[in-house]
Amino acid sequence: MNINVDKSIVSKSIKHYGEGMQSVVCMEELSELSQAISKEIRGIGDRSNLVEEMADVIICLEILKQIFAVTNVEIEEWVKFKQGRTLKRIKYEKKD
Repeated sequence: MNINVDKSIVSKSIKHYGEGMQSVVCMEELSELSQAISKEIRGIGDRSNLVEEMADVIICLEILKQIFAVTNVEIEEWVKFKQGRTLKRIKYEKKD
């Protein structure tokens, strides 16, 4: 995913609002995305709202990376592991 999030703006928001408050906002944004997905599944969604909430969560991921000093390399390692595991499960299920 090549979406550019301005890390300097994220850093300024953390400094201005504080790590605790920004963490809480991230939790709220994750919940809002969950609600938008639920509405899409039920056929009452608003695509614009779904995309907006996805954007908020992408920004929040950068906020959380900075707050908890998580690197892209660490995340990429987990993504690779989890996708590999999913692929193995898919292959296993096809054999049944």
